Amino acid sequence: MKQLYLSFAFSFFLYSCAAQSNLPASDRIIKFDNNHIELGEVKRGETREMEYNFTNIGKEDIEITFVSSCECTTVKYPRKAIQPGESGTLKVVFDSTEKELSETVDIDVYLSNVDPDTGEPIWFILDYSFVLIH
Repeated sequence: MKQLYLSFAFSFFLYSCAAQSNLPASDRIIKFDNNHIELGEVKRGETREMEYNFTNIGKEDIEITFVSSCECTTVKYPRKAIQPGESGTLKVVFDSTEKELSETVDIDVYLSNVDPDTGEPIWFILDYSFVLIH
């Protein structure tokens, strides 16, 4: 019976290691406190500020090289490398002046790091949503 438990424990360990390595590279090196922010009701013409806090959970420095979103969104992000264990913040300002409808807005974040398994650049999407009121 003891051998069965040891076998099960070892199998679980191997499975968890394999599952970790199958995660996308972005999930293995950076962890955000939240990937989505719900702003609720926003009056047309109003601006809102929000933050996406993150931590480098990987084994190498990460560096954000490019952030893309719609014209209604301005993002300030760290311009220096973030070392393992360090945290950073993306500061976002949303301006609803030109909006006609409620929506979810994507923020695409690109790192200078590449996925060691594929050689592809690492990027991910954050978003926020709002209900536009007139």
